[in-house]
Amino acid sequence: MNIYDPYPDTVELDGWVYELNLSYDRVLRVMDVQDLTELTPADKIELQARLLLRNEDDCPASTQDQARLISEALSLLPQSEKKSTERYIDFHQDAAMIRSAFFRVGVDLTREHIHIQQFLELLADLPQDTALMRTVEIRAKPLPKPTKYNLEEIAALQKAKARVAIRVSEDERRARFAESLKNSSVLRG
Repeated sequence: MNIYDPYPDTVELDGWVYELNLSYDRVLRVMDVQDLTELTPADKIELQARLLLRNEDDCPASTQDQARLISEALSLLPQSEKKSTERYIDFHQDAAMIRSAFFRVGVDLTREHIHIQQFLELLADLPQDTALMRTVEIRAKPLPKPTKYNLEEIAALQKAKARVAIRVSEDERRARFAESLKNSSVLRG
């Protein structure tokens, strides 16, 4: 993407051009739909497709086309360079700090429904002196190797990490455990 290119807002499927609503709040809602246990997989796909469209009535009829629409729409988003599974921001738990940090840079997220790419660009460049970025710094900071001289420093960092830790659901905890088992079996050969 060039600096002068507009943010993407359409996808084409089988000759049809679909106008998308890729505002940050819509895209985050699309991600949240995955956690709705009361919906069937087909209902989740339809809801996600409708959330991504500027006009819900344009939603394709088949679940397969809806899934293709979602895939194409999400492929327009910038992909993270990092392959780390570690999360340092939780959009629910950190919502107040995120809104506050954006407000500091002149964006009122309660009124402005900015494009998800603009949201991610701003999020990556928030001032370090915001509560959000101080929290992220604590979460990301590795514990130093223990020596007889830094035990108090390690204890203080562990306490700070516990205070700002991202709360993990039981399902996510199980998924992480299963992934770690899979990774350890790969390492053993």
